[in-house]
Amino acid sequence: MSSSIREVIARAESVIDEFGHAASTRWQYRAAWGEFEGFCVRHGHVSVTDEAVSAFLLLVADEYAQGKIRAWKYKLLRKAALVLSEVSATGTYAWKVTRQSGPNDAIGVLRPVQEQFEEWLTGRALATATRQLYATVSRTVLAWWPDHGVTEIAALSGADMSAAVVFLGGRYRPGSMRTVLTAVRVLARFLEDRFGCAGLVRAVPGWRHRRVDTVRVLPGAWIDELVQTPDMSAPTGRRDRALLLLAARTGLRPVDLAGLRLGDIDWREARITLTQHKTGRVLTVPLLADVGDAIAEYLLHDRPAGGDDHVFLRSQAPFTGLLASDSLYRVAARAFARVTTPPPCVTGHGFRVLRASFATRMLQAGTPLPVISGALGHHDPSSAGRYLAADEEAMRECCLDFTGIEPAGTRP
Repeated sequence: MSSSIREVIARAESVIDEFGHAASTRWQYRAAWGEFEGFCVRHGHVSVTDEAVSAFLLLVADEYAQGKIRAWKYKLLRKAALVLSEVSATGTYAWKVTRQSGPNDAIGVLRPVQEQFEEWLTGRALATATRQLYATVSRTVLAWWPDHGVTEIAALSGADMSAAVVFLGGRYRPGSMRTVLTAVRVLARFLEDRFGCAGLVRAVPGWRHRRVDTVRVLPGAWIDELVQTPDMSAPTGRRDRALLLLAARTGLRPVDLAGLRLGDIDWREARITLTQHKTGRVLTVPLLADVGDAIAEYLLHDRPAGGDDHVFLRSQAPFTGLLASDSLYRVAARAFARVTTPPPCVTGHGFRVLRASFATRMLQAGTPLPVISGALGHHDPSSAGRYLAADEEAMRECCLDFTGIEPAGTRP
């Protein structure tokens, strides 16, 4: 039975104590492990697995790339997560002062293949997080193959690829396998093109696991109460109210709310124009009067002076932009907890629920799906179709009328 995250952290604390680090260093690692534990709680990880560590490292790398955390913190969080991973696997940590480990060190004889694959990925039109995910999955596969008889890519067969898929199926949860198989398929295509291997792509199966993605939405009256919950006498009150209003009125993704810059707001034309983090596409949304007033109140009265150019900043030094995965989560959690009206049956209590509610209200108002997709900044216009299930009236209109049509064999 695997140890809990708390148990692994306790063991890691005793390990760093044994190395005689300064008290400040030990405190920094404990704080970093606390952030890792919080990440795992929010994302449903109950132990220190490769999947949990990889997901955390992807998040940290993404936040560093966006300038949300400084280099020293990025290195600290990364090192702390790798220490936990090694302690979880071995019970200790081989600490070396000159240790210069890289993510590809454990691959062995197939390391040149991984490096070529990563170089090839760099030239593709992929988001940074996607490239990192593909590289993580390929790294896992290429490190596993030599221990199972594959030491030369030229000899790779479809059976070897199938075996790797089975191996990955035991490491990742069902909900993650769709993305993992996409990464494996990309690797297989690269190996076929670059090394002349045959039958690799065909050996990667399609993913048949189907999840019912039910969209739950909040009534308009409940949202109106929600945006009034922040304590306006608190330093974060005006900021949180502006965030909630902006999310409810525009449906922006949490990461785009956190990444909003002062230059993105055109006060004269009453609009917001930003580059979406997920798609890289430019999106323009209207700046409604109540949203603009709420943002202006925050900027004039509560926003810390001397911070960076993010619209929404931390209330305590360092005055940097908020983190979508942490700061916005707390903003939403506080707001939802303060609503006195019993909450409707919804999945999740965060900004994503406000986004889904915004889309469903547009649908209920008769807005065509392509227009909704445009307002939400979807890359694929059909993505908004998932909100159709939340509109019962629209679903009824899509149903055929079988009145007067009896099943076969019922007529005399």
